[in-house]
Amino acid sequence: MSGKYGFGGGIELPKMDTPKPRIALDQGALKDAVEAGTTLGFVSREPATAKRKPGPKRTEAQDKVSIPGPKRVIDQFRTFCAEQNVTLWEGLEMLLQGRGR
Repeated sequence: MSGKYGFGGGIELPKMDTPKPRIALDQGALKDAVEAGTTLGFVSREPATAKRKPGPKRTEAQDKVSIPGPKRVIDQFRTFCAEQNVTLWEGLEMLLQGRGR
């Protein structure tokens, strides 16, 4: 084999010219174009600054808790929540209030 990876001498790439400077945009024309687009119903495709996650709206501050424990206890808690048809946090709240449905 001759050359790198068996391709002989390789290929010749064209020489890079220096990039041409960009022409400054006429801000007035740009503003007119944006206004014309808005009039025609075009909307901005810029990403929203603060995207909300899909799901129900939160009515109070949220937090997380991770409680390691014996699998039998965690499974019993999950079964309790499934039987009561409630989420894990709702099941915890029920147990804290000392009542079941």
